[in-house]
Amino acid sequence: MITRATEKQIQIFKAITRIHQNIGTQLDLGAVSQIVVEELAAIVSCVGCAMLIIEGEIAKILAERGFAEEMLNEKEFNADMPAIKYILDTKQSICRSEAKGSIACGCLPVGRPMKSLICTPIVVKDQVRAIIHIDSPNANAFDDQDVHFIKLLAEEISIAWELSSLYTQIKTLSIKDSATGCYNRKQLDEDLNAELVRAKRYERSLSLLMIDIDWLKEYNDFHGPIKGNELLQKIVGIFKNDVRSIDKVYRHDGEEFVILLPETAREKALSVAKRLQKLVEQKPFEGETESQPNKKITVSIGAASYPWDGNTKKELLESAETALAQAKQSGRNCVVELSGVDSSRAKLPRL
Repeated sequence: MITRATEKQIQIFKAITRIHQNIGTQLDLGAVSQIVVEELAAIVSCVGCAMLIIEGEIAKILAERGFAEEMLNEKEFNADMPAIKYILDTKQSICRSEAKGSIACGCLPVGRPMKSLICTPIVVKDQVRAIIHIDSPNANAFDDQDVHFIKLLAEEISIAWELSSLYTQIKTLSIKDSATGCYNRKQLDEDLNAELVRAKRYERSLSLLMIDIDWLKEYNDFHGPIKGNELLQKIVGIFKNDVRSIDKVYRHDGEEFVILLPETAREKALSVAKRLQKLVEQKPFEGETESQPNKKITVSIGAASYPWDGNTKKELLESAETALAQAKQSGRNCVVELSGVDSSRAKLPRL
């Protein structure tokens, strides 16, 4: 007669076999993480399950199941959170049958009614590269077999994780601008297409800002291309630090950049654009008084939004380019949205 313990052990071995088969030669970290999460949720009696990747000071969720969106916020967490820091420092798992009053209280997600949890590191070359997280609102929800399964799983997938990480690094290099670290134009085309599909399907707004660094040629001619690249990096840093984590910054062409703003209507996009324009204007930059016609590094910004300014990628980019041209013709260091836009395009309220 097969006992419950034996039956579960068989399920565990079958799950590990399925994971290996499903991962196969899969090299995308997100896909690998989702496979692991789905199998975990099927075997372990958990309510929440997630796979986190550690990137410097940030722990980022790559795949999850059972987390409410309001608990995930923007899917990024500080690596200094007590539970995450403990795992990074010790390379040991956290297993709690009663999370209340323990270090587990500092584990993600904040505010989750969590009584039991297991957090296990995936260690590659003696470094914690990821964390498997499962939790339950019930006390004593997990047994020794669950703990053993997750630890075994972490060891089993460490090699696949290393290969996936390398692939992701190579892929990142192919979609980012080497000089500034922001995404390149090819990635903009892909992301804008994807965001437009999503905006149309769910009747959401979408905006983009096209930004030109005013008189950048004069700066480069005076200070040289190395100083010019350093300036671009500083300005891109301002953009990245101010926008949300779901917003992306792209190098469009030379001194032109695009910021893609999902879930953002026209008025909000204009507010973001004006804030960025002021931030650059108020920031002191090395060498600006010697080289710039107005003695200051500034930016001009054109804003375009779906569905008000276009229904296709081409229409939105052209609208933003036209608005940017108007901003430059108006004396630069300003923000422009197109006037006289055909309001019949817009089916959404201006939120």
